[in-house]
Amino acid sequence: MLQVSSDRLKLVALDARLTGLHARAPAAFFEALNVQSEASWPPEMLDPAAVERAETALRERPRETGWYFWAFIWPGAAGGMDRLVGGGGFNGPPDAQGRVEIAYSMLVSFREQGLATEAVSLLVDWAFSTGQVREVVAETLPHLIASQRVLEKAGFVETGMREEDGVRILRFALTREKAAA
Repeated sequence: MLQVSSDRLKLVALDARLTGLHARAPAAFFEALNVQSEASWPPEMLDPAAVERAETALRERPRETGWYFWAFIWPGAAGGMDRLVGGGGFNGPPDAQGRVEIAYSMLVSFREQGLATEAVSLLVDWAFSTGQVREVVAETLPHLIASQRVLEKAGFVETGMREEDGVRILRFALTREKAAA
């Protein structure tokens, strides 16, 4: 199982099997990750259609594990079970320019603790460590100030805005050179 960790978090890359369990068998998903069942799972921004697309891609190309969804796990304290606190990852492997897009979402009860910033930083470090990524980009809505702060604390800078169906979307980016500085 592909995973990365820090002092407070363990991130596990979902392969095709775990992605399928996530989509269709939540209890088995929690069991496979050996985490406590979370009644409020999944986080609000975890798109079910994207999970299905990722499962299809991973079944066809299992070597792309890591370029889709990751589970954010907070290790249990004092012998308690680990907790699934959020999820995120990339929208697929790097493009021809070495660019990937990152996304993330935390369960409400685990927000404002620095865990999202820590998870984003772990994902970015992993992506750059593959040698395939030159730039990580992210998009968020103007009213999602906490999401913008996560990106800024992880080293991203705002690079512009675009509109889609009349909705403004802010774009952020972090280059490998900036991250290494």
